[in-house]
Amino acid sequence: MVVILKIIFACFVGMAWYHLNGPDQAPIAGILAGMVLLASFIKPISYQDPKERDEYRLKIQEAREKKRIIAQKQHEERKMLKKQALEAEEMRKQELKKKLKL
Repeated sequence: MVVILKIIFACFVGMAWYHLNGPDQAPIAGILAGMVLLASFIKPISYQDPKERDEYRLKIQEAREKKRIIAQKQHEERKMLKKQALEAEEMRKQELKKKLKL
């Protein structure tokens, strides 16, 4: 119902412009009606409670911190796995050298 009233109001504004200024202003009347229609559907800025805003900001900061900690742990695990792989390779090389010396 509200949508229909907004459309009717925008059409009324356009028709009024056309009626007052004549047929030469028909494109401007259409643009004006479109702009009024667009402006009527724009959602106004709502009040934000500072407490809720701070809580939201804290949640975002906590989420970023968790992601950073997880990324750091994954980096350390990759580093440890790489080190273990190098150590295992060294052990295999040492065993191979021992076998070849026998």
